Amino acid sequence: DNESVAITAMMLTFYFWVRSLRGGENYSYLFGILTGFSYFYMVATWGGYVFVLNMIGLHAALLVAFGRFTTKVYLSYTLFYAIGTVLAIQIPVVGLTPLKSLEQVGCFVIFAAYQLLFVCEQIIQKKKLSRTNSWKLRFRIFSLALVIAIVIMTLFLPKNYFGPISSRIRGLFVKHTKTGNPLVDSVAEHQPAQASAYYSYLHQFCSIAPIGFIMVLRYFGDGPLFLCAYAVTAYFFSHKMVRLVLLMGPIASALGGIAMGRIVMWSFAQFYSIINVKAATATAIATSQKGESLKNKSSEKRKKS
Repeated sequence: DNESVAITAMMLTFYFWVRSLRGGENYSYLFGILTGFSYFYMVATWGGYVFVLNMIGLHAALLVAFGRFTTKVYLSYTLFYAIGTVLAIQIPVVGLTPLKSLEQVGCFVIFAAYQLLFVCEQIIQKKKLSRTNSWKLRFRIFSLALVIAIVIMTLFLPKNYFGPISSRIRGLFVKHTKTGNPLVDSVAEHQPAQASAYYSYLHQFCSIAPIGFIMVLRYFGDGPLFLCAYAVTAYFFSHKMVRLVLLMGPIASALGGIAMGRIVMWSFAQFYSIINVKAATATAIATSQKGESLKNKSSEKRKKS
């Protein structure tokens, strides 16, 4: 089954993406290259590669929104998107879809915005601009880019360059009986998920994963932000279409593992602290007893003398 292979490819892509953002390493962005190759593997296995592409694009946009844009983030996303897209269009079924589909063009917009942001940051550092002047520079550059984008859109839209949104994607935002595709509307797995479906597939992780989600929020960073974004996005889409509950499996396992791991480590820490306290108490008692015995011996020697 394609999904069985695709989930492995999806997790590999997500792992390399988060790994490329790890702090404290100067060359971790090189994992962005492996992210691109893993994404190509994902594209070759399942049509759900659109979710992987947009998930990484969403995370890249959130990093900018939270003020976490750095050279490492820029290099990681640029390497991933450039390599992944060039390889993806080599697949005959895909072709130029990544550059023509409205479902995927958003990540290209983020890619272009990253290039502009990087140029802005280089100019700001070179000229040592103030905060106010830095924002003025960004506004001018992005305004010019917006004008150019509007001109390009007016040239390509009348020629039907951009393809329409597929019926399956429309089914995620409208009721399953109104997508316009009879096949999609009639299939049971395209209907909204019920609460029982989550427990049927995820079982106890329905209760454990939210605890891990809260723990991740406490240790905020580039990686934790991706886990939070993935959890919210996967839950939203799986709630709209029961088939997509399979997207909840990996993130529920990750968040549940974080929760269980931290609880176990906390338990061991309490256990070891109790042992250390008992050991320290026993040592203190032995030391005091030894001191008393030495005092008694010294007092006996004085009496004899």
